[in-house]
Amino acid sequence: MAETIYIVDDNDLNLKIVSAALRSVGYEVATAQNAAEVLANIGTVQPALAILDVMMPDMDGYELCRRLRSRPETSNLPIIILTTLSELDERLKAFEAGADDFIAKPFNPKELQARVKVLLRRFTPQEVPITTLQAETTAIFSLRGGAGVSTVATNLSVGLAQIWPLPVCLVDMALINGQSALMLDLALRNGWGDLVGVRANEIDSEILQQILLSHESGLQVLASVKRFEDAELLGIDQVQQTLGLLKRQFEYLVFDLPHDFSVTTIAALDAADRIVLVLSPELASIRCASIALEVFEKLNYAPEKIKLLLNWTFSGKGLARSEIEKAIKRKIDIVLPNVGDALVASLTYGKPPVFQDPNGAIGALFEDLAYHWSKESHRLSAPQTKKDGYNRVRERVRTRQKSG
Repeated sequence: MAETIYIVDDNDLNLKIVSAALRSVGYEVATAQNAAEVLANIGTVQPALAILDVMMPDMDGYELCRRLRSRPETSNLPIIILTTLSELDERLKAFEAGADDFIAKPFNPKELQARVKVLLRRFTPQEVPITTLQAETTAIFSLRGGAGVSTVATNLSVGLAQIWPLPVCLVDMALINGQSALMLDLALRNGWGDLVGVRANEIDSEILQQILLSHESGLQVLASVKRFEDAELLGIDQVQQTLGLLKRQFEYLVFDLPHDFSVTTIAALDAADRIVLVLSPELASIRCASIALEVFEKLNYAPEKIKLLLNWTFSGKGLARSEIEKAIKRKIDIVLPNVGDALVASLTYGKPPVFQDPNGAIGALFEDLAYHWSKESHRLSAPQTKKDGYNRVRERVRTRQKSG
């Protein structure tokens, strides 16, 4: 049975154009010209996805989106905002209202068809795995803000999802101000805040599956809270229960950690198989890295559990690698070069370089790093289903072997 798309626009011509684009690829279409009509009839229409115009009389598309999100029966409905307004602040308004995607007019019909297809696939209910897994867990951490923790965590997790046909999850442990969803162009519709009020012993895999966000790479994301006060209401027992369940539900977990040693941060560090300590080539960052290493030692973390990643976050001169290693008495394992505007652009639009340009220098580096930090059993045995990311990594490995 064809899925029904609900198109809402007060302009007859726009309704016809959008309807024709979607009917041509097999979707059923229902239309409305104002918000009141939608709110009255959506229970009867029962759409799989809604496309809302912004500029409508009485109630604009943003407010209609908020109303739909507030109703239990439509709280999880995929929603696209379609408008002639393409400025960044309008895009942010759409996501703050609860929209899942934003398309500016005039649009290419094939782009609209593709975005609808991707969004429907993203929100297709996933079966909870019945097998018990043991995730390879990587925690990305720095005591110094601005070192690039979220950038590394996001690209590493997307890289893993692009390489392996296996469940991968990015967990935003910066409960109050985490930006994982934003960095992946995902609306913050669910996250840690949905566990407020749920007792730790009542949290199960089915509940977690309902609050994870899905990225088109195949990655799933446990996002930060929508309201800062919810972070204060989450207890350590709820966090530990959630992390334990995720480790048994996924093959790979990546923790995006805040810049502190709070009780929830330590819970994530304890659960990690690998801690990636991110630093940049400046004095404050080196000092913070030294403090972090001292704390790791007091927490009895094995030295081999800790990997040092030097992120060259600025284009000018910084401290030499040899000087940094001498100061912290540790070898640096990975160096990320400065890539300037390429990374800034990807962050602005929620398109990590490993996803947007996996063949580019920084995208390939992150994808290769994800492969390098994959389970040894996976690297030694080719998967039956070879994803594009796997093929790219293996081709680069062969090229380096021939040249070296």
